[in-house]
Amino acid sequence: MVEQTAIKTLVKKYTPAICELRRQLHQCPELSGEETGTARRLADLFRQMGMTVEEHIAGYQGLIATLHGKDPGKTIALRADMDALPMTEETGLPFRSQTEGKMHACGHDGHMSVLVGAARVLSDLRNEFTGTVKFLCQPSEEKAPVGGAQAIVASGALDGIDAIYAMHVWPALPAGTVGVLPGPMMAASDHISVTIRGKSSHAAMPHKGIDAIIAAAQFLTAAQSIMSRQVNPLYPAVLTFGKITGGDRYNVVADYVELEGTCRTYQEEARDAIESHLRQLLIGLDTMYGTTSELRYDRGYAAVVNTPEGAAFIADTAKECFGENVLAPVSEPAMTAEDFSALLNAYGGGFYWLGATRPGDVVYPLHSNHFAVDEKALPVGVELMTTLVLKQLQI
Repeated sequence: MVEQTAIKTLVKKYTPAICELRRQLHQCPELSGEETGTARRLADLFRQMGMTVEEHIAGYQGLIATLHGKDPGKTIALRADMDALPMTEETGLPFRSQTEGKMHACGHDGHMSVLVGAARVLSDLRNEFTGTVKFLCQPSEEKAPVGGAQAIVASGALDGIDAIYAMHVWPALPAGTVGVLPGPMMAASDHISVTIRGKSSHAAMPHKGIDAIIAAAQFLTAAQSIMSRQVNPLYPAVLTFGKITGGDRYNVVADYVELEGTCRTYQEEARDAIESHLRQLLIGLDTMYGTTSELRYDRGYAAVVNTPEGAAFIADTAKECFGENVLAPVSEPAMTAEDFSALLNAYGGGFYWLGATRPGDVVYPLHSNHFAVDEKALPVGVELMTTLVLKQLQI
């Protein structure tokens, strides 16, 4: 095993370049499916390190760079997502987004710079370890419920690896700390679309129509009872309808309503139960009101779930790198989602949060147009990622 002091020395050497890359990436955000310039920049950097690079993985902008150690052995992968969000930045940073309406508001600029930093360190150490490292730059993480990770798995481009690791910067944790849990860390995310069709009539003669708005109101109220009465209370779940449209005029009984929402769960049993009960509810609704209803329940990202062994490995490695205090007192998972779950379920490995807010600063959430990664977190991420790989390769 490479001495930790050697890793720390290399991380310190490359930290200025890591921070500079993060700023360059932050200035040039690209949305899901549009990461052409980002992928090209990263591919060039990996090639400069002497790695082979596969581009346009699964027909996307994704790429995989491969680094070989001194001898064959296990293969460990690291992943970073590349896409930005359709938001106008308001951080006031001197290196703010140069593209109006696009912003790295989820910290993927930090993820990519940490990945490249780990690649630089491991490249310098290639004659010190046995095995292979693959660096996955994944597109379209924000494109729920489809995402880019599922396409990477389906392509088979990573088949044969022994494990894969990823992190997400986490504004709720102090910069440079690490959060990891056994079991669920982030939720499954499903997209729900409901159409309720009735029959229009004059508002003064509602008995001659079928009011889709009244039916929709009943549906929304009853849907919440699924959560309280038909899902195991030990299984956390959230059902939220964030969009509703219907009707054409104030004095006409509405003949249609369309609703869109999301369901967040950790356990497949809860996920299955909610979808099933929503379908049953609409059947009953149509019987009660004479409506004709349709449910489209699109399964999105699965929950991100660490095995006890995977979480313990990350926690122990973090403590070896930085001491006991590096672990943040994380006690519960998040209901937000991450498509790394597809990769984790396929190949095993682990996932953790990297604290991203300077102590004392305002905590802006992910997807806020004020959010930006504290760069003091980046070398911590690089050292931990590098050490996770080296330890796994020797197991």
